[in-house]
Amino acid sequence: MSKIYNSIYAKHIAMLLVVSMLSMSFKMRADAAIVLNAGTNVALETVSMIQSDLVWAGQTIDFRVKYDVKVDNKTVIAAGSIARGQVMRAEKAKAIGKEGFVEIQIKSVTAADGQEIFLTGGNVYQEGENKQTLSIVLGVVVCILFLLMKGKNAQVPPGYQVDSSVATNTTIQM
Repeated sequence: MSKIYNSIYAKHIAMLLVVSMLSMSFKMRADAAIVLNAGTNVALETVSMIQSDLVWAGQTIDFRVKYDVKVDNKTVIAAGSIARGQVMRAEKAKAIGKEGFVEIQIKSVTAADGQEIFLTGGNVYQEGENKQTLSIVLGVVVCILFLLMKGKNAQVPPGYQVDSSVATNTTIQM
């Protein structure tokens, strides 16, 4: 036995065993899958000012998740994550006092595991100020040029809160 301890090979083998043990990664438990149920509320807010005269149908609009979305005390959607919405309709203010409007549909958000979660509800619809009556009355009574008066464009301020919900049951890997 003393020959083995004093052998050159024993020291190398011992060193190899120590290095291999230290380089192994141990996993204490398997990845847990968490189900995010359909209908779970996701509070969103606008990131920047949205104006009906500066957007167009089909444009993607960013929203930010306002609060963490948790399931079993685990964050599945982190606060500050970016959600995507799409402009469905937008029209700028027109003559005869016609107001502008914008309609945005919330589409999806990114989960903690990187997958896209589809959202439903919580669409944004905003109208500007209608000045049709004023334009027509002044156009008839004072001067016909008042018929060229435009209404106001719709504006959605930054920080405007929208509540949306998860569209389908989604499995999240944590």
